[in-house]
Amino acid sequence: MSKMFLPAVVLLLLPLGGCGLVTTQSVYEGFRTQQRVNDAGSQVSPDALGSYDAYQKEREKVKSAHEELEQP
Repeated sequence: MSKMFLPAVVLLLLPLGGCGLVTTQSVYEGFRTQQRVNDAGSQVSPDALGSYDAYQKEREKVKSAHEELEQP
């Protein structure tokens, strides 16, 4: 019975590994949600975070501009 216990536990817990997956998008969306909760009941702030896709586009634009400046 003890030989089957460890593999059985591993097989039962293995599918749960993906449940805690943390991505950059999930972190960004968490910050965005927290900002909305903190700003609830007040005026919309002009520096409110946009969508993750808009963030990625802006980030790529800044990266490419930075790379162009570094090239001789």
